[in-house]
Amino acid sequence: MSPYKSINTIFLWLFLAGTLHLLLPNPTHARELERMEYSTLDAEALTYARGPAARFATIINGKTHQQSPLTTFRGYQYGTYFDAERRVCLARRKLPSGEWDVIHFEDHRMEKNDSHNTAVVGICKKDGTIHMAFDHHADPLNYRVSKIGVALHPDSVEWNADLFSGVLHSLGDAATPTRLTYPRFFPAPNGNLMLYYRSVTSANGDGMIQEYDGDLHQWTPGLGKFIARDIGVYTDGKRKSKFRCPYINGISYSGDRLHVSWGWRDRFEKTLMQNNHDLCYAYSDDDGRTWHNSDGSVIGKTGESPIHLNSHGLVVADIPTNHGLTNQNGHYAYPDGRVHVILLHKSDTGKGTSYHHYWRTRSGEWKSQTLGFKGSRPKIIGDDTGTLYLIHSFNDKVRIAKGIPNRYGTSYIWSAVKPTSKQQLCEAEPLIDMERWELEQVMSIYAQERPEKIIRTNLPGAIDGMPSPLNVVDYYFK
Repeated sequence: MSPYKSINTIFLWLFLAGTLHLLLPNPTHARELERMEYSTLDAEALTYARGPAARFATIINGKTHQQSPLTTFRGYQYGTYFDAERRVCLARRKLPSGEWDVIHFEDHRMEKNDSHNTAVVGICKKDGTIHMAFDHHADPLNYRVSKIGVALHPDSVEWNADLFSGVLHSLGDAATPTRLTYPRFFPAPNGNLMLYYRSVTSANGDGMIQEYDGDLHQWTPGLGKFIARDIGVYTDGKRKSKFRCPYINGISYSGDRLHVSWGWRDRFEKTLMQNNHDLCYAYSDDDGRTWHNSDGSVIGKTGESPIHLNSHGLVVADIPTNHGLTNQNGHYAYPDGRVHVILLHKSDTGKGTSYHHYWRTRSGEWKSQTLGFKGSRPKIIGDDTGTLYLIHSFNDKVRIAKGIPNRYGTSYIWSAVKPTSKQQLCEAEPLIDMERWELEQVMSIYAQERPEKIIRTNLPGAIDGMPSPLNVVDYYFK
């Protein structure tokens, strides 16, 4: 071989090695998770008896649409749930390993066996008020709020029900619907507290956003509908629908930008999961007033001209009806514009459902890949290295998977994370304390166990199942 060919071969191998190095996962991502703390929020949390009276599921604590049953602020973690006496509860503990101190509110009892009627909690960082919403599925709002400053000075207050209002059914001067479902609190970077909920009902509901102003200590009038249910006609080739609802995967800030992703459920002859379709995405840079599509074009203004079915550039992934697209999965966003969504649905070529990873790159391009595993409706978070963590349940256990990107973020290698100790049990869908994750990179997972005995009944009415432990397990990086 001539010396010139040898030199060319060497350069070729160096080039390929360099390219391969760029495409392969970064070894600095190889951090491992291990369990840190195991705590029981309540040893006897509510479950429903199995049978026709239990709507959708028998577990109420730990449903994908809850988004915020746990939150952390100023060294304390707060968790809300329903106990075996059907009371809504709010617990707190001093981190990292304090005992849970629980308030069992006596002024409200859940009357239905409906797993949509979950409880959520949020904290306004400006004025230290703690907010709760609970027990509604197309029902009037149930809401309570603490006195000002309770969360700002947690060591100086006695933790009891006297810190909170009674049950309220409105948000002050902000217009409040009479049919409300799926409330989600999330904090704004300016210290205010935001609230999302659906108004009206399944396949015929609007997406709504409200803002609690921590300077004025009240809900801001003039917001409300930002996703419309009744603009446009959808057809899947055979059927036509004039109404729909958004099923939110997530609505959250990253930096100063507010991101929201969802799928539609249209109203054909029945409001079935088979009528779910598409992945939609929008963002706002003015706290939910003005909305842009992924390309930056304005497509809606809250309370004036809401986003709708035919908004330009709204759909970032075409997912047809009859693909088993589950509603309300998970999403996670980064300050540089990257957005990740995990959906559970069928592939075009396959019969079974599996997880599909959709993501927006820094440049605004959307990509996707099919993952090799499935389970409950998932949640997703990411760390500062760009590694993603998928949290779900399968066979009554919490499962965690890790997605490691190449250097360009154009592909990911996914693998199951092997537990370093006994796996956390979960009958429903595990949920994450997003605030603690962002503050400490500690993964606090909220999950209720399967009852020791399943109670079955054919009787109507709100019949309890056997209570079971509701736990919060913390995982940290080695």
